[in-house]
Amino acid sequence: MIFKIKVFLILVSLFIITNVSAQNKIALVKKDGKFGYIDEAGKYIVEPIYEEAYSFSEGLAPVMRDDKWGFIDKTGKEVIPLQYDYANWFWDGLAAVKQGEKWGYIDKTGQLVISFKYDYTFAFSEGMSSVELNGKSGYIDTKGKEVIPLKYAKALDYYKGLAPVEDESGNLFFIDKKGKTVDKPYLTHLILKRQDYIYFYRDDKIGIKNKCGKVLTAPKYDALSSVYKNKAFYKIGDDKYGLVHKCGKTLTGPRYEEVNNFSEGLAAVKMNDKWGYVHHKKGLVVANRFDAVGSFREGLAPAQLDGKWGYIDKTGKLVIACKFEEHEDSMFVKVK
Repeated sequence: MIFKIKVFLILVSLFIITNVSAQNKIALVKKDGKFGYIDEAGKYIVEPIYEEAYSFSEGLAPVMRDDKWGFIDKTGKEVIPLQYDYANWFWDGLAAVKQGEKWGYIDKTGQLVISFKYDYTFAFSEGMSSVELNGKSGYIDTKGKEVIPLKYAKALDYYKGLAPVEDESGNLFFIDKKGKTVDKPYLTHLILKRQDYIYFYRDDKIGIKNKCGKVLTAPKYDALSSVYKNKAFYKIGDDKYGLVHKCGKTLTGPRYEEVNNFSEGLAAVKMNDKWGYVHHKKGLVVANRFDAVGSFREGLAPAQLDGKWGYIDKTGKLVIACKFEEHEDSMFVKVK
């Protein structure tokens, strides 16, 4: 996602579905209107039988059939029965599930460890989860203890020990894990944008500062991507996108119609209405021939041809044929 002038602060909870100790790779796909899972060779591990499903997290995946949610393991076995009205990913060993109008949390055995009493919940992050009850938000720990009172209009996930919260007047600020307000303006940018550089605005133009507030790039751009290996995509006016060093040196003139952020060293770029990939050092490494693409995960990326999705490797070779209806959140993930 490229940060543009019109979109300044977007509060989101990021779901990064990885497990570094795992060995097998699985992706979620959709075929004939149903969801299933394939391995990196394109073979079905779980046949497409579910009406809705999500990627694996901590070895389990939420799936839905006949309007009820439960969890499967990497073999496709339904290890937690399909009995909930909704289910989310496992984080920190717990998953938020819904029965009726209330949310609670279960462990990996399916045991209810935090009762169904909240109107809304987030996933756990750094041992804390935001919860909402009667229009007020606060935080609980993995035991269900309300460690920060439910007094905020909005409360989002923790990142590097800090969480963004909003009061009743719409003021956004940050608190630490004890609920104490942290007053360091640059942290707002770092936490919300999940990186170590700050975008700042002057006269409707964007520049870059480091985390100490030193100006690296003068504010002259209309759009900037996240910085990767000291580089970022930029846009000036209605021109196309180019590549710039974090200190302002132009590396590639405007040539791309659309761009995505770098992932595993490659970034998707669009030229002549087709998508390909550039390497952060080598330039174009996958020719622009796809109708649509996604980011690389575990060495593979979803790519679309003639309305169907498949997967390519980092050379652009189609290793799993384009035969799926959607790629959804189907980037390959490692599972235990």
